[in-house]
Amino acid sequence: MLVPTTATILMMCVSSLLHTTHGQVCQPPQSESVYFLTSTLEDLYVATDYSQGKTLVVFGDGPQGDTWFLVDTVSRNTYYSNPEDGCVYAQFSPEQNELVSQIWSQCLPSDAELERSGDVDFYHMERPGFDWLVGMKPVPDTDYFYKHFSRINSYGVYKVPDESSFGLVYQYSVGLSDPSVFDRDLSACVEGPHNMF
Repeated sequence: MLVPTTATILMMCVSSLLHTTHGQVCQPPQSESVYFLTSTLEDLYVATDYSQGKTLVVFGDGPQGDTWFLVDTVSRNTYYSNPEDGCVYAQFSPEQNELVSQIWSQCLPSDAELERSGDVDFYHMERPGFDWLVGMKPVPDTDYFYKHFSRINSYGVYKVPDESSFGLVYQYSVGLSDPSVFDRDLSACVEGPHNMF
């Protein structure tokens, strides 16, 4: 099974869905989606709650999977759990802090360039270590958009495996069907090295 790096998860989850506010492209406070990784033919369920500063990524098409990442931007910890190894966590590295402060926020950065507009709006962003192309589609009957397409080119500290660099969202909803999805037992998680993700 492919285990994407934390940087991969952070970059893919940056814009599950977006809303335009004062000229910015912003995500709503909560959302759920399922990504399809086209190289490995695997699904990733993603739930985001910006009011808690949390993103949950579960391997599979729903929240019930037993292999998952929990990214907590309040504590700046990333937790990873699987049946074989149990749960480990690490604080964001300085490079990941930089990534979080620059692009993993509720709104796309102001320097995101609109490359094409139509049924899907394509934005391009560059940062030291990677560049990212994201295709946004509107959510019917709302002012929101969601990420339909994502392609990441990376190098250096943000090296993203080719297998997880391209994905499409095929299920999407605003809000959370179960807000307790973030309630994971973290008491048994042991600290790992900062560079583990």
